[in-house]
Amino acid sequence: MYHTKLLETVRSLDARERARWREYVHAGLFNRHEGLRRLCDYILEVSPDSEQEALQKKRVFEHLFGPKVGYNELKMNNLISDLYFLLLDFLAFRRFETDRLVRLGHTADELLARNLDKQAAGALERYRKELEQRPDRTTDWLRHERRWWEASEVLHSRQARRSAGEHLRRQADALDLAFTLDKLRMMVAMLSRNALAVVQADDRPRWLNELRQWCREDDLFRQHPPVQVYLAALDLVEQPENRHFEALRKALDQHDLLFPPDEQTALYQLALNYCIRRINDGFSEAYTDALTLYRTMLDRGLLPRQGHLSQWTYKNITVAGLRSGAFAWTEDFLYRYRDTLHPSERENAFAYNLAELHFEKQDFAGALRALQNVEFTDFTYQLGAKTLQLKCFYALGEWEALTALLDSTRQLLRRNRSLSAFGKTTNLNFLRLLRQIKYWKQNQSFHPSRRWQMKRQHLQDEIERTKPLTQKDWLLKCI
Repeated sequence: MYHTKLLETVRSLDARERARWREYVHAGLFNRHEGLRRLCDYILEVSPDSEQEALQKKRVFEHLFGPKVGYNELKMNNLISDLYFLLLDFLAFRRFETDRLVRLGHTADELLARNLDKQAAGALERYRKELEQRPDRTTDWLRHERRWWEASEVLHSRQARRSAGEHLRRQADALDLAFTLDKLRMMVAMLSRNALAVVQADDRPRWLNELRQWCREDDLFRQHPPVQVYLAALDLVEQPENRHFEALRKALDQHDLLFPPDEQTALYQLALNYCIRRINDGFSEAYTDALTLYRTMLDRGLLPRQGHLSQWTYKNITVAGLRSGAFAWTEDFLYRYRDTLHPSERENAFAYNLAELHFEKQDFAGALRALQNVEFTDFTYQLGAKTLQLKCFYALGEWEALTALLDSTRQLLRRNRSLSAFGKTTNLNFLRLLRQIKYWKQNQSFHPSRRWQMKRQHLQDEIERTKPLTQKDWLLKCI
């Protein structure tokens, strides 16, 4: 049962969630099946990360029912299936348990359904107070706003001498805003996805121009900051220009806390995508903009997901910091966020990026020492480490070592089947040009100055026109 959906899902739980799941399974309100309780206890006792032998079905069955009971495959499978669906119920319960607004909304609805108007009024007061305390003002909040006005209208309609109120208009406003924000968010996502897709899609969001005009002219939308943030995002994905990037960045600086974390992350990623596009087009100053965005996301706690920072995000932040010249900040970042990396990735990611830091500080021997701690469990790290070694050997003038590594890396690339054709070509082009630069550098003393300079110009022209090509800026610096 090691590879069952049950065990895969349990592994996603942190220590506190596992303890809560045990309480849930043992609570008579949710489960009265003793076999499911024992199975849950056994899984948590041996740990879902244990060796496969400890979680073999027959071994688990014997633990649950004793050695004298013959193994029953159907009974075991039913237990696993039932506990899995009980775990799914627990996850839904956790979402309900941690969302106070949802609980307050259901409470008010239930009290109104029972005609307990006095109690419902108190529940709606608590609901309103919780709404006002929430910082975000996007779709989820607006749906609760509409729900509050809807419940308030029901309560208001039961008064003996009711007066005309604003309940219906406020419901309609909240509904319009929620729909508009959802529509804008999906428009931005659709256009952004289409721009990044290898095969361009023909679909274009419905009512794009009409909705944009509506949002810019109607006071309800003009006065709602999240709408204006999404309009800035829409402008950037349609016309990726610096003025639209600055408009989005300014809007996020002012209003990012009005969005829940997932939407904040998506909007900052949109701005980062523009920086990456600029970097790929050769505008190295975009590294500074990218670093500013990354630092803001780190300060907001947006980057670690479920307590862990992705090794690739860790690497991208390091590169942005180094290319921006922020060596001290980058070194502090490497050590401060080291423990947020997943344990299986931590040592490799730290050693590799520390080597990058030493290289940028021109401590080439230190970079080579750091690379000795990188285990080539991932081809991306293997290729990255070899590229960094090549650059170090060139900087140190270790021509024999450089030649040998150029040859072995070329063979590695040609044999590898996991790398895309684009990735293979861009790296093979780098190796070819570095080999030519090496010969040019080695033979400097053997050629007249004019001929040497002509060869230099020829190399520069070839680097400029070669596409695709990795490490282009570094190659140009070499000559």
